[in-house]
Amino acid sequence: MPSAISKYGNVSVITVKDELIGDEVEPFASRARQCMSESGHQVVIDGSTMTGLDSAALEALVALQNECEEHLGAVKFCALSSTCDKILEITRLARRFERFADLESAVKSFH
Repeated sequence: MPSAISKYGNVSVITVKDELIGDEVEPFASRARQCMSESGHQVVIDGSTMTGLDSAALEALVALQNECEEHLGAVKFCALSSTCDKILEITRLARRFERFADLESAVKSFH
């Protein structure tokens, strides 16, 4: 799975490389859940290198958001490509996720 995880205090940042589709989704969701349990439920998905999402990815992201919200946390996005941003808009999921232009703004929004 092409992604990297870094920590900024209590915030986990998951950088997704390329597309989050098909067989990549479950390993991504599993790693995200592991991060959430280890360091709180504050997650930023760095989309600066993410090129696409499919329906399985959207379902997994909503499930992660629901889990975070149960623990008073959230999943937020930063630096989304216009394609990924448009996918969130078209599916009306843009209302569920805060989106930020850059990583610094997204991380700071938790404090």
